[in-house]
Amino acid sequence: MQSFRASQTVRRATAHISAHPTVARALSSTSGRRNVVVVDGCRIPFTMGGSVYGQYLAVDLARFALKGLLTKTALDPKLIDYLYYGTVIQETRTSNIAREAAMGAGIPVTVPSHTISMACISSNQAITSGAEKILSGQADIVVAGGVETFSDVPIRFSRPIRQRMLALPKAMKKGPMGALGLLKGLSFKDITPEAPAIANYTTGEVFP
Repeated sequence: MQSFRASQTVRRATAHISAHPTVARALSSTSGRRNVVVVDGCRIPFTMGGSVYGQYLAVDLARFALKGLLTKTALDPKLIDYLYYGTVIQETRTSNIAREAAMGAGIPVTVPSHTISMACISSNQAITSGAEKILSGQADIVVAGGVETFSDVPIRFSRPIRQRMLALPKAMKKGPMGALGLLKGLSFKDITPEAPAIANYTTGEVFP
């Protein structure tokens, strides 16, 4: 993770986090405009999937990194103007992982936070979005980063199963036989769980 600090022409420092610190860079400005400056960064170590992070959700990993950055920089969370976080495979319970992780790290609920998903450059896009917000004068301090885990990916039921599960409450009004009727038409393939595909839905292109 990395952070940005504004130049002396800006009243306050700007903070920016990235789970891929080597890709973040300071953005210089032309005369009369703001400079966006990297302040610091923090990240959790890489490990093999299903190992030490196996019991954690992606939101937990993001929370660890955010707490680490706040501790390392001694940044007052109340001074943060905005938070961006990038991710690809989203857990439905934490669809806005930026906000969930921010609250878990002790950042006030009044700090706007939103999640960016742009394939493998999601965290990079979070970084540039934060820089753009500073350059436009909409923020002085921005925290941004990214998170991904393959230790606990969301695996779903197939669409036919999901449709029948949604229809179950209505079918139960007809008694047990009504519920059993939902099994009609199901195939063995339908009961096979669906893992997230690392590919574009429309084109089928596989992410590198």
